[in-house]
Amino acid sequence: MSIKLIHHLTIIGVGLIGGSVAKALRCENAVGHVTGFGRRESTLQRAQALGVIDSWSLDLGAAVEQAEVVIISSPVNTIASIFHELKSYLGETTIVTDAGSVKGSIVDAAVRGLGDKIINFVPGHPIAGKEKSGIDAASETLFYGHRTILTPMANTRTEAISAVKDMWETIGAEVVFMEPSVHDDLLALTSHLPHALAFILVDLLSRQDNTKNCLNLSAGGFYDITRIASSDPVMWRDIFLSNKHAILQRLTEYSSAIDDLVGLIDRSDSSALEEMFKHANEVRRQIKDRRS
Repeated sequence: MSIKLIHHLTIIGVGLIGGSVAKALRCENAVGHVTGFGRRESTLQRAQALGVIDSWSLDLGAAVEQAEVVIISSPVNTIASIFHELKSYLGETTIVTDAGSVKGSIVDAAVRGLGDKIINFVPGHPIAGKEKSGIDAASETLFYGHRTILTPMANTRTEAISAVKDMWETIGAEVVFMEPSVHDDLLALTSHLPHALAFILVDLLSRQDNTKNCLNLSAGGFYDITRIASSDPVMWRDIFLSNKHAILQRLTEYSSAIDDLVGLIDRSDSSALEEMFKHANEVRRQIKDRRS
């Protein structure tokens, strides 16, 4: 790409996601200057040393004053306060987007915090990540082949939506549009619930009297299903609290499914157990085929 897609990009929260966006855009020659904003000077210095950002500031106004696009990739529980502070520094056409894993609460916070600048806000969520976090884990290929969900509002400027969509597609993502509530409900099932189960399973094992023997006998299945328990605990605490209603509903459904399974085992209902497993096996095969 010979023409810069974004002349000046500001990233609020230069960690895994924000850093990966910057690195990916650089690889595509799709960004000019990248400014980082954060609370830790050491993180920003590290990002600059790695060539992820060109400049940085601990002052939000200074960080966004020349920005064409602002990406908020900080923890979800910080985003509401950022909106309130950000409003007075934004230009009339400065585009703002985010990478938060929850959309309903973030959209509500944006409506309250951004005021008339809300028309330039395009809520987003890249469905990509790693167990490791931080700027050193950032990768220019993180989003390639993965979906990014955008949940614009009815009054969001068309130009802002197009710009954010183009940005994600430029770095290899497939863009999908949906309502914030639909996003939160689906992600509660496909992302948040699996993380809850991984955390619970590891915690359950750790509470056994014979934990060491359990670990010694752990096979591939245990490691596969608990891999995501290595994810950032603080980040996932905030996600669970920000999307608690949808997550509680999905946990209730899962609890009911566990009760059904307990009943089948208790009754020694071999045919029903086999049918349940066969059905899950076939659905899992279809999921794998679609992803490949």
